[in-house]
Amino acid sequence: MMRLGQRAVAAVEFAIAAPVLLILLGGAADFGIVNYSRAALANAVASGAQYAYLTGTGVSASNVRTLVQTTSYLSGATATVTGPNCYCVTGATPTMTLMTTGVCAASPPTCTDSSTAGTYIIVSGSYSYTAILGGYAYPASFSMTEAATMRLQ
Repeated sequence: MMRLGQRAVAAVEFAIAAPVLLILLGGAADFGIVNYSRAALANAVASGAQYAYLTGTGVSASNVRTLVQTTSYLSGATATVTGPNCYCVTGATPTMTLMTTGVCAASPPTCTDSSTAGTYIIVSGSYSYTAILGGYAYPASFSMTEAATMRLQ
């Protein structure tokens, strides 16, 4: 038969271990939700870029923006679409230089490296995540962004 003092030890041990276990479980849940949210945002941006590619130079930026926001399934996700515009992509580390607003003309401009400019669209999405146990396993809130650049034909 246990004495009263021995049973109280189990309660004290549980009181010490329970917060640690809750932080571990909350951190694991936050980790899973963060990765799901990032993947959902990346898939939505990729869907917007694919839609723009398949539609071509006549694509509407507002249609792409709406598609990204609805396919992410994330409440509060925002999308930004730049273009379609005429850009030159040059350099070993590619840099985009805006040549003209809107699609390239029938005879697109020549870039500084003698290549021909192309019509591109830049699709980006952002989402702000608030952690379940903010401040322990993750910051209380942080933003994630995904972007894709697509050349339109």
